[in-house]
Amino acid sequence: MSDPIYEKLKEYEKKGVLPMHMPGHKRRVGDFPHLPSDACSVDITEIDGFDDLGDPRGIIKESEEIASRLWGSKRTFYSVNGSTACVLAAICALCPPGGRAVVARNCHKSVYSALELFDITPVFVLPETAADGDGGSVTPEAVDDALRSAPDASVVIVTSPTYGGIISDIRGIVRAARARGVPVVVDEAHGAHLGLHPFFPEGAVACGADVVIHSLHKTLASLTGTAALHVCGELKDADAIGRMMAAFVTSSPSYILLSSIDGEVRRLAKSGGRLARWAAALEKMRDDLAGLRVLSAADRASDGAAFAADPSKITLDCSRAGLTGPALAAALRKEGVEVEAALPYGVLAMTGEGDTEKTLLRFARAALAVDRTLLPSDPVPPVPLVTVPPRVLSSREALKKKKRRVPLGSAVGKVSATYVWAYPPGVPAVVPGETVTDAVVGIIKRYLAAGIALKGVDDGTTEIIEY
Repeated sequence: MSDPIYEKLKEYEKKGVLPMHMPGHKRRVGDFPHLPSDACSVDITEIDGFDDLGDPRGIIKESEEIASRLWGSKRTFYSVNGSTACVLAAICALCPPGGRAVVARNCHKSVYSALELFDITPVFVLPETAADGDGGSVTPEAVDDALRSAPDASVVIVTSPTYGGIISDIRGIVRAARARGVPVVVDEAHGAHLGLHPFFPEGAVACGADVVIHSLHKTLASLTGTAALHVCGELKDADAIGRMMAAFVTSSPSYILLSSIDGEVRRLAKSGGRLARWAAALEKMRDDLAGLRVLSAADRASDGAAFAADPSKITLDCSRAGLTGPALAAALRKEGVEVEAALPYGVLAMTGEGDTEKTLLRFARAALAVDRTLLPSDPVPPVPLVTVPPRVLSSREALKKKKRRVPLGSAVGKVSATYVWAYPPGVPAVVPGETVTDAVVGIIKRYLAAGIALKGVDDGTTEIIEY
């Protein structure tokens, strides 16, 4: 199968052209054993004949057009700086500095970085609470209420699917926003595969969102750090987003990363890649996991707080097994399995296009082996992991204030001077400028009790604003 960017790189390598340009290793693969030779030999900069990611007119433009047809968008922009650059670009293009935005509280930290950088006032929408306390779907009704309370909002920003695979009613959210002429940005970083095979739910592009962001490496066969931003829906000025993409994505893009995007997009467009094999393996794994006695294996779709769920994400809930998430992760590690993340109530296993029936059977056997060693116990009462504390100052204002560190218990009622979150998933318990509440402390304590480290908490203390 033809992969033009990679093939052009290999052809160029064979010419023996003297590279009087970046990168500094000059493709002398034998001189630098710490660099992988296959990557080093095709590592170039934006030289003649290889197009320009910031203003594509040749092979990169052709590839982006194939991606647009594949996902059904009007225009696609590639990123070699992950979804974070795409999120920053989209928000910067659609919301003026000092403006307002309707934001799902369970958005990724990149959204909060944008709010801080551009001094945007968020009108937060709280997702439904799942049975395990984690964030569920964001409802169209909640978005509509937020837009009524903030008629000057410039954009709606939601994450779907969430890190745990919960999908929101994007069609309904788009209808609510469209009625007020407000564009919708969907951070679909974990859902690049959605809608590309009947086994998976439809994606946000098909649901009419104005901007959809994909991390291609999370579930598809592309290298880490590759992403795509799709302009679709009713948005008219795609050029504005293109300018912001050029601002936030490096002007020295890795052609190794670009070639991995190009190759994957072309494979998916021509043959569907290995999505059918992956889907069949997931269906088989569901049957294999049915034998679990104590651990609960779920794709989250059955939870009343979820509009829909991505079956490629598997949660092993250990709340009835007397274990914390990190303890379950450690037990699986002894079976030769490393999961995506340890959560307070269990672990998240993330599957992808590269998985087969064999690899998922191995995971199922490891889970069953651990399950056989466990005895039932009283379930740990769930604590909601997402809340919206009262906001006193903007994040930008709060971060400039004088700070002092206090024990968590002493922070209640005070204004936070820091972000507090677990990464992953990167959803904050509190952000700078918000009041630390009992609910915030409860979330923090739940993570700490499970042995999960948090950014913004050190030895049971956190930073507050000193007045």
